[in-house]
Amino acid sequence: MRQKNVMIISHGDADGVTSAAIVKSLYRNAKIFFSHPAGLYGDLKEILDPSYKIYICDIALNEPHIEDILKFFEEYKDKITYIDHHPIPVDKKIIEETGIIFIHEENACAAELTFRSLGVGWEMSRVALYGSIGDYALNTSFVRNALSMWDIKTLFLEAGILILGLEYYRHDHDFKRYIVEELSKDTLPSSIEKLVRASIIEASHIEKMREKIPSILRTYGEIAYVIDPGGSLGTAAFYAYVISGKKVGLAAGTRRDKYIISLRSNSPKIDLNIALRKIASKLNCSCGGHPHAAGARINIKHFDDFLKMLNEIINIQTKQ
Repeated sequence: MRQKNVMIISHGDADGVTSAAIVKSLYRNAKIFFSHPAGLYGDLKEILDPSYKIYICDIALNEPHIEDILKFFEEYKDKITYIDHHPIPVDKKIIEETGIIFIHEENACAAELTFRSLGVGWEMSRVALYGSIGDYALNTSFVRNALSMWDIKTLFLEAGILILGLEYYRHDHDFKRYIVEELSKDTLPSSIEKLVRASIIEASHIEKMREKIPSILRTYGEIAYVIDPGGSLGTAAFYAYVISGKKVGLAAGTRRDKYIISLRSNSPKIDLNIALRKIASKLNCSCGGHPHAAGARINIKHFDDFLKMLNEIINIQTKQ
């Protein structure tokens, strides 16, 4: 342990959990919190403590809250280390000028960036690879080198158990804290019985969802979408465009008066992050992500407008 008071705020998916575990391998007593882009500002207001060193991992900066978040950064300065790989909504220099420790690359996952920046032992490279596999961020020199130093068969087995198990327990933050603790000690996911059982159940859910998608699939222009598919929204969005042949897949889950939306595409001409940021400015909603994998939170009453705007932008992008 290098410092007594350390707080880790991370995303709750495989990349965020593995990033948190890598930090915790250095700071054994670190407190763990989970957040997401739309909720980060509110969480920072609630939990930040000036006596702590803070690591924020794998959480995109949400455009509607960017000015307020930058104020937090300016207040805490080098007490905050922000490690992320999502496209940023402002010039990189603006973030650097706040005085925080800013580690950012778009091609690598957050777990890789955390591993490379903190100087932890090589054993934790396996944990970083779990994050890379979970985020499909495999095309970096670090990943190619690290993959050559681990048995790839067992590596992908362990990553699959972790990724699917975390998806099953997506809302159980206490269980995720337990997994962060175990991964920080380089415990194999396959040795955590509860995680293994969850991954098997989740795999079954995904297969049932895949079989169900053709019956609930709808299209709007170049978008194929499903509402409340009954499983992972990212996976449902992936199968939506695969099954339909459309350029973009969208899956939405109902949460009270909002849709939580995941989008996927494999078209080299489409940049979902740019498309969603344009929509966010018009619908006053939370949108963003990567060029081929992104998300949004919108009021259900705006969904038709959202589809229309997104399809228009897709058509413009693909004609360029």
